[in-house]
Amino acid sequence: MKSFGLIIIAAVAAVAHFSTPALADQDIENDPSLALHGAGEYVETVHGKLYYESEGSGPVVMLVAGGPGSGHASFHPWFSRLADDHTVIYFDNIGRGRSDRLVDNSMYTVERDAEDIEALRKALGIEQFALIGHSYGGMPALAYAVKYSNRLTRLVLSDTIHSGEGWQQNIDSANNIARNQFPEVWRSLMKMREQGVLSSADAYANPYGGALGDLYWHDFGKRKLLFRSGQPEDAFNGDVYFAILGDDPEWKVGGPMATFDPRQKLAEIDTKVLIAVGRYDRVATPKVALELFDAFGADNAEIVVFENSAHRPWIEESDAYFERIGEFLGE
Repeated sequence: MKSFGLIIIAAVAAVAHFSTPALADQDIENDPSLALHGAGEYVETVHGKLYYESEGSGPVVMLVAGGPGSGHASFHPWFSRLADDHTVIYFDNIGRGRSDRLVDNSMYTVERDAEDIEALRKALGIEQFALIGHSYGGMPALAYAVKYSNRLTRLVLSDTIHSGEGWQQNIDSANNIARNQFPEVWRSLMKMREQGVLSSADAYANPYGGALGDLYWHDFGKRKLLFRSGQPEDAFNGDVYFAILGDDPEWKVGGPMATFDPRQKLAEIDTKVLIAVGRYDRVATPKVALELFDAFGADNAEIVVFENSAHRPWIEESDAYFERIGEFLGE
């Protein structure tokens, strides 16, 4: 296995070699690749119907969305840049987007989400494929790689977290920013905490989210380039979020996430791994990304830091991001 190391992607390296240019602000709602969204199909699984969309041709690349609780919509139209050379498959995990819901919320787990990937692979008759997991989506991607590594040609973990412990680190990081940068909001939150209000309550979530929205961006102006369909089918499902993370998820990891930790098994995976992270990501930090890299080992993995991005370098430095992802998938 080729030995890799730490690579820093600076702004001067952001030279595109793709035919599709970076999207201008006014182009995002009119991009023709958005016509794909909502025009997909379903496969039957043991947990219900699983919705997916596919574009392009060539080796298969499957994308796992974040949350937990989000569908695939925010990948559009950006990941169409891979469709010239790959078959790109978007899907909604069970409980999210246009896929079916579970009757029992306690069944939502990282490992169960990984089984959606395998169910889709089987239904579509795919022998091997590359897997890209973003944010929370990297965690079912990790669980899948541990169990089904023989099915993977490449694994990309983009601004993700390695375990329940890592998730707690990022909760603490975000709260530290709130405490220091938004002290007036922090005081309000602490008063609620003293009254026993958990972070799953609307009263807690609204001021918290309003103040800390820029945790996800280095250039907050690029937030408008994130595709949101506005359709009810694509709405975030809080039931999944709280089922996986517990009832106080902005303060302490609970639920099945609390015990999720595949790190001891990652060095055994014989698949090339690329870990990508934005330098200014405050919800899936470079520190946690480096710990994930250490778990795989330098003989098996490479880590790429995008110096002018936060949680979504595929938007903030799209040329550099897709140039590197394209190279990695073709190696």
